[in-house]
Amino acid sequence: MNKIKNIKLIACDIDGTLINSNGECTSRTVEAIKKAREKGIKFAICSGRPVSGILPLLESWNLEDCCDYVVGMNGGEILNRFENKYVESYTLEEDVIQELIDLYEGEGHIASYYDDTGLYVSRMSEDVINVASRTETPVFVADIKEITKGPQIKLMIVLDPERMEEVEAFYEKTKDDRYIGFKTAVDLFELNHPLLAKDVGIKVIVTQMRIKPDNVLAFGETSNDVAMLKYAAHSVCMSNGSDDAKEAAKHQGLSCDEDGVAVFIEENIL
Repeated sequence: MNKIKNIKLIACDIDGTLINSNGECTSRTVEAIKKAREKGIKFAICSGRPVSGILPLLESWNLEDCCDYVVGMNGGEILNRFENKYVESYTLEEDVIQELIDLYEGEGHIASYYDDTGLYVSRMSEDVINVASRTETPVFVADIKEITKGPQIKLMIVLDPERMEEVEAFYEKTKDDRYIGFKTAVDLFELNHPLLAKDVGIKVIVTQMRIKPDNVLAFGETSNDVAMLKYAAHSVCMSNGSDDAKEAAKHQGLSCDEDGVAVFIEENIL
């Protein structure tokens, strides 16, 4: 394969993509990103996590000096780190959030809210503990309906991974045009504004940089990456990715445990 030319922005999902199964961003991945930036390419992290939850982790991943943009909440928040410009996009109305809490709690799942102070859940479970541990987030039991008053970027449903297919089927049966839902991890299903997706955040960055989708290389591995993988002219799904993400991407890469991001950048960009 010939080298991909004119890349000006690399956009990368975190979990299952940038970091491996142990939650580490390997030295090989960091080095590849740094070399890309030396060629004038900007680097953006794009995640379902809030911006405030990502920023403290950049240092532990050795990316503090080479992450130009952070897209959080699946495109709901966009931060230009070095120019300190922050933008919020689409939110769910309070009445929709309240209805969704009742709907999914009624099926025995755990509604949750995520902000810069931690993960708030309606009750504790082993699945909640696993999510909080994986994302290095403090967890609190709270009245979710009370703390989600007012418009919110998203509602997260924590569930037993063995019930994910059941939840996806339930969503398809009950959904309406006021929101969209998708799997973001084996134990997380998220509900967002219907126009909100990671490509919304990428489009803001593309506009700020005055570039085009042809200049974007995106990496992802699951359903909430699909819009971003379709939008970018050059996109890669990791081998550990979901079927819909693989179908959306233009290229297939190695897994997150095989330095898939680094290998693709080394072989096709540097």
